[in-house]
Amino acid sequence: MKNIFSKLVLATGIALMLGSIGCDKVEGPYGVKSSTGGTDTTDTIVRKVLLEDFTGHTCQACPASHAEAQRLKDIYGDRLIIMGVHAGFFAKPQPSYNPPFPADFRTQVATDIATDFNVINLPFPKGMVNRLYDTGTGVQKILEYADWEVNVDTMLQRGADAGLKISNSFSTSDSMMTSTVNVTMVNNYSNQLNLAVYFVEDSIVSPQKDGTNNIMNYVHRHMLRGTFNGTYGESVGTGLTTGQEVTKTYSTKLTPTDAVVNQVYVYALLFDNVTKQIVQVEEKKLIP
Repeated sequence: MKNIFSKLVLATGIALMLGSIGCDKVEGPYGVKSSTGGTDTTDTIVRKVLLEDFTGHTCQACPASHAEAQRLKDIYGDRLIIMGVHAGFFAKPQPSYNPPFPADFRTQVATDIATDFNVINLPFPKGMVNRLYDTGTGVQKILEYADWEVNVDTMLQRGADAGLKISNSFSTSDSMMTSTVNVTMVNNYSNQLNLAVYFVEDSIVSPQKDGTNNIMNYVHRHMLRGTFNGTYGESVGTGLTTGQEVTKTYSTKLTPTDAVVNQVYVYALLFDNVTKQIVQVEEKKLIP
């Protein structure tokens, strides 16, 4: 009886060990295990969603939207990618304020996005989820942060039309970043698809207004800092078919000069050039 019990314990231990190994996330090139309760541990390509948070350091209501973005990130994990877009009046440096807000986090790419999607003159915070296109109005849906969750959730229920894989390198001698992005089509897609590649810096400490309070050591998350290939990138093809792959490589210098390289991420946005709606998005840290 003692021998039988020992064998059962040993067998159970081996089974638990193998089960633990089997449940690890498979590090495939395009997908991640669903963080919304799914049990898929294969290399399946899954849809990811981009949340663009239009913000600025003198926007008194913006910390509430930052908190909502982080709450959603905690829920959806790797399937939600957040980008802070600092643009417009609320992002202007204000050195004459008391206390001052001297930093200038505006960039050409952020200004382009906010202007072209008619957000720049609106009261912040505002947001776009996957740059969803409203067929009724013929323009993108500009959302209050209370409406972000339902739109993120809706988009995540849809299957992916394409997968993205990012490979990065960085030269310390001249601060040059190189990013190679591979697109793999899951479904046929008739419209032209464009690929835009951005770089984002996380956890920048700088003042932020929060209501009537001034938070001097505020941590700004997921801040858009620049682009590898322009605001709207370049075409990767029209009428792409299931299984078709396209690979693009881009290089650019990391800016600004005080950017913290180990807090920089590369974002790849694949979008429909007709509707401008995001088809797939991926991120990868510049230096793992």
